[in-house]
Amino acid sequence: MTRDSLFHKIFKNVFGRSEEVFEPRIREFNVKTDLEPILSWQEDLFTTNFAGFQMNPYFLKEQRRRLSEAALRPFEHGIFVLEHIPGKIGGFIWCKIYDTNEYGIFGSVEQIYLIPELRGKGFGKKLMEKGEEYFAERGAQSIKLLVTISNSAAVSLYQSLGYKATRWEMQKDVKRTQMNGG
Repeated sequence: MTRDSLFHKIFKNVFGRSEEVFEPRIREFNVKTDLEPILSWQEDLFTTNFAGFQMNPYFLKEQRRRLSEAALRPFEHGIFVLEHIPGKIGGFIWCKIYDTNEYGIFGSVEQIYLIPELRGKGFGKKLMEKGEEYFAERGAQSIKLLVTISNSAAVSLYQSLGYKATRWEMQKDVKRTQMNGG
């Protein structure tokens, strides 16, 4: 018998139960406990997806406002966090419902993020599935999201879940010319 199994056997005999193991879970966003960690991830989230992004206090203030307001409107916004250790979150998904004349009711994944050590372990898929469940419960006919083409891990995840490119956003950098006076 290994030392660990002996410990568990003694623990179970003394306390009548085995040591509880915490399973990571997805739960609703709590502004009081979850806002600060989510704000601390914004720079990584945006620099990964937008080349040249520079974090500044105004951006962070606006994100704080948007997340706080979204939490007050749960029918329009679903924000869910991945609690991977009791009381500690390691990722989130922010979902929003739109009702438009052009597309009808659709869902939009506004943001999704996992801390680096939790990536590639199926948690992104679980967050996306929670988002899809949220959208289905609210009558969404489709789900839209934006992903940077260079974010190959995210692109692969979305494709594995059945997402397809429906539009291309194209960009061309403009060469600056100096204007001569006159």
